[in-house]
Amino acid sequence: MNIEKNTDAVASEADQALRSTFRGLESWERLLVVALVVIGTFVILKIIDSFIGRQLNSDKIKEKGSYNRIVTVTNLIRRIIKVILIFIGVTIVMSVFNISIAPIIATLGVFSLAIGVGAQSLVKDFINGFFIIFEDQYSVGDLVEIGDIEGVVEYLGLRVTKIRDFDKILHVIPNSNISIISNKERANIRTKIEFYLDNSCDPDFVEEKIKAAIEKYRDHEDMVIGPNLWGVTENGKDAYKMALVYYTRQGRQYDLEFALRSEILKTMQRENIKSPMIRNKFIKGEDDHALL
Repeated sequence: MNIEKNTDAVASEADQALRSTFRGLESWERLLVVALVVIGTFVILKIIDSFIGRQLNSDKIKEKGSYNRIVTVTNLIRRIIKVILIFIGVTIVMSVFNISIAPIIATLGVFSLAIGVGAQSLVKDFINGFFIIFEDQYSVGDLVEIGDIEGVVEYLGLRVTKIRDFDKILHVIPNSNISIISNKERANIRTKIEFYLDNSCDPDFVEEKIKAAIEKYRDHEDMVIGPNLWGVTENGKDAYKMALVYYTRQGRQYDLEFALRSEILKTMQRENIKSPMIRNKFIKGEDDHALL
């Protein structure tokens, strides 16, 4: 009841203020004000349409992966602005002709309060969703990590984001709950391949042969940096370890890893480069032997 009384009071004051503004005008002056309001509203709407149209047609916006969603959200905002401007124009015209606008303002006031009290989380979802789309934080198909959930974005809307994790479970996340986003699709990924060699092998010889064998992969379409052979990274009693590192786009590392591992193995076989011997140890039990 108090909310309704306060709303009615505000509406009444606004109505009186507007009607008193145009109270002493002659008929022709009222018609002139109406004409100026109509023309002014039309001009403002045209300016807004022209500005938004230029922004949406710019190459920078078109290059974004979420361009279609940006267009959708922008058109929604454009319609909201039009409704607000038209409403303001209509209320001014009604006041010019001494028609009370208090019932309209009171109704809108109660409706706005109901939305503000009962749908705060929904409004937060829409606001956060708008900025996610407009800033192109991630798009459908991107591999992202949100909180403790990692997976591929299947749906991006104003209210929720849907992510399919690697166990094929679909997670529906309200946009208002999204605070920190790790977009793994926008960064190159590093892959490290380690392999062991017998201590009898000359590391300089091994490095020379493997570098020559993997050189052709530098021009591979999925290769961003590398491959770079680090050389000996660990020494052991019977073997030492070498490492190879390269950078690719997200999701393209696996085929290259298979190809490079195969290339290393073929080079070792071709050049008689020995792998370390696997030594089996036996321990004697009461009734049998166990292989370690």
